[in-house]
Amino acid sequence: MKKIITLSILAFLTTAIYAESDVNSTTSSTQAQIDALKAQLEKLETTQNEKIAKLEKKQKHNTKKISAVNKLANNDNLKFSIDFRTAYDNVSYKKADGSKDTNDVFSNRLWMKMAYAPTNNISFFGTLSYYKIYGQVAQPHPGMDQMDWVVSGTAGSTNTLRVKEAFFLYKNDTFLGMNVPWTASIGRRPSTDGLLINYRDDQKAKSAIGHNINMEFDGASFNYQLENVTDIPGMSLKFCFGRGMSDVNSRYSGIDYNSTNGTYSMNGSNNYGKTPGFSNTDLVGVLFKPYDDGQYSLHTVWFDAFNLPGMYATGTPNTYEFKQHGDVQGGAASFIADGIGDGISDMLDDTIFFASFAYSQTNPDAGQTMLGSDKKETGTSFYTGLNWPCQLIDDARVGVEYNHGSKYWRSFTYGEDTLVGSKVATRGDAYEVWFNKDLIHKILTAQIRYTYLDYKYTGSHAFFGDGGTPMTMSEAIAAGQNPVESAQDVRVYLRYRY
Repeated sequence: MKKIITLSILAFLTTAIYAESDVNSTTSSTQAQIDALKAQLEKLETTQNEKIAKLEKKQKHNTKKISAVNKLANNDNLKFSIDFRTAYDNVSYKKADGSKDTNDVFSNRLWMKMAYAPTNNISFFGTLSYYKIYGQVAQPHPGMDQMDWVVSGTAGSTNTLRVKEAFFLYKNDTFLGMNVPWTASIGRRPSTDGLLINYRDDQKAKSAIGHNINMEFDGASFNYQLENVTDIPGMSLKFCFGRGMSDVNSRYSGIDYNSTNGTYSMNGSNNYGKTPGFSNTDLVGVLFKPYDDGQYSLHTVWFDAFNLPGMYATGTPNTYEFKQHGDVQGGAASFIADGIGDGISDMLDDTIFFASFAYSQTNPDAGQTMLGSDKKETGTSFYTGLNWPCQLIDDARVGVEYNHGSKYWRSFTYGEDTLVGSKVATRGDAYEVWFNKDLIHKILTAQIRYTYLDYKYTGSHAFFGDGGTPMTMSEAIAAGQNPVESAQDVRVYLRYRY
């Protein structure tokens, strides 16, 4: 028994010794494998890190490219929009002798608008304009219709694409540390389709008040929102500066001051030098909005325009020259109710009423005349309108408007888009009824409009010279003239905006 136990212990110890030997051997082999695997892992890790670094670099590059694409797709590019209108106008004129002239006119007008805002403070806006009568005009008479003040708003005979607007706009929330949001703008400013006239034209109002300013200018403006410092809703103050004519000779103008006899010469002229007999035609204006709570608002403007031009008789029969003879100042005050009452009815809540009074005063240079007078002459105008949602047709508005201008009334509304002439400039009475309908939201719209102008005096659409001299119809006939006594325009259009 003892022998068996002894042999068993001996066998166990022997097995243990051999087992330990095997374990040591196995452990040594396993350690070697672990070390080899660790080396492989380290090598693989190094390779992977290199690949990851390359991928990160590539991803970073792609991210930059994607970011650039996003900028192009979102903010960092010039965005375009389209405003295209095709219209039919039936224009009719009745002369002082009773004769009539009626015509049917088809036209296309395209506004290609663009905008770019690289930062939150600076923006660029532009509008290219094309306004053409269908086909070729039978007897084109280029002249004043190509004047810069009116050219984009005049339906012409060519496919010319013109720059209607192009300006920078800077805005900031504070001015000199004060809580006064303000903007500054310079370029070819939006000075047509302004407040009041915008209702019948079915678009947002631009600057300034359309009662006495509706023409194209190059210049600058500075606007300050004052409601934060005055606690008066909507109060603002705006300064405007415009140049309507520069006393500048263009290149190859045919004027040569180096010649000995003053005749045309190819010796070269003083390019962009001053033009003899002319001065810069400038306009300065102040727009003050005393109150605007979103429903009721009051808008005012005052301006002074210098060195205004016109056609003047030379003393030789039927001979005129274009020159400058004085200044004109003017102003307007306009009240708007965007909604009548409070909750009386849905229709009155969406009804717009406005009334505006304006004046103009000529100031001829010493020894000169303006509008046929060598004295200061004051003209006045009243403009009122009402428009409301049509109760019979959805997504439609109806409007009625009335204007009255006195004998010496002179507005700067040469760019107004009415083929028979600016209704706001009428020396007499003007009546208008319009119907605007959204066919596909504001993307496709239609209008039917009737405008009637009843002239009491001549010269409503002339500039500031002898052509603007007011005469009654009987006085004009006695002077051998046959002016337009009344005019009307029936317009129907389709308009696409997107």
